[in-house]
Amino acid sequence: MQDVKFNYLTELCLRYQQDDFYVEEIPLSTLSKVDKRFKIPQNEKIIAVLDCTILGSGKAGVCFTDKGLRWRSVGNEVGSIKWVEFSEVNQFKVQNEVEIYFDQRKVFSLGGGSNYPIPLFIELLTTLRDILKQYSYELLLKQHSISSSVTYNELKNISTLFEKYEEAFEPNNGLLVDKHISTELKKKIIKYFDFHINKGIVAFLRTFSLKKTDGIVICDNGIYLKEAFISLYYPWYVFRSVPLYLVEDELVIGKNNIFHLTHSKMKGSEIVLFLKKLQKHANSVYEGLPSVVDFDCIDSKI
Repeated sequence: MQDVKFNYLTELCLRYQQDDFYVEEIPLSTLSKVDKRFKIPQNEKIIAVLDCTILGSGKAGVCFTDKGLRWRSVGNEVGSIKWVEFSEVNQFKVQNEVEIYFDQRKVFSLGGGSNYPIPLFIELLTTLRDILKQYSYELLLKQHSISSSVTYNELKNISTLFEKYEEAFEPNNGLLVDKHISTELKKKIIKYFDFHINKGIVAFLRTFSLKKTDGIVICDNGIYLKEAFISLYYPWYVFRSVPLYLVEDELVIGKNNIFHLTHSKMKGSEIVLFLKKLQKHANSVYEGLPSVVDFDCIDSKI
């Protein structure tokens, strides 16, 4: 049973993921450029990065750290604001479709290549500001550790219930569990999903047969979803309450992220059932753990 560390700022950012908004699992190529170009001190921890470049270079965007917000616009303008100051901003607004204003001050632009919905970004900023106003910077960033955790074997047992594997043929529903994932495929998954370190890969659900690495990866630390224009990661303590549902052949997850299942061998309804089963298990493991979605009870439970 391994320790899981978390704070509420990280959890909030994880819930607002969309493509090019990376939380915790930030691509190393992006991270190296952010460190250099955003002028982040060594004692400041990067929590999330919104990449606003067309090619995902990380040269411009917004960075959430344990000290505050930092940004770098396409025109190379660099700026920052500490969380204490951020909590005093009265209004967040947009002008010219891409320019973000804090009260009457233009702070940065989301232009240049970001597909992140600006209304969603404003919602994130507003939610974060409201939490800071009502509670405190210390509560938002305080590091918590819990000893209970989802285990590899438990995830394997759940995944096996949905696997239809025939050794002599390709798996007929696209789901591979544990030793049924070949070493070669595992290497491709690690490269495509850009895992920083070795993960305990429990299962892989291929959702697009023509591109054999598009799909959903179940790991002991969380769940990963990736295809051409979407890359998501949810640790189990967050995934337990992430909204997900099916619209025709599309899986809608989190903040209206669309994951395409048109070419999946496993039926969409079965995939949702599989994910709901994983959510139910994560809920049982982390029952009683306070969440940023229910901040009213956090003070009494910490």
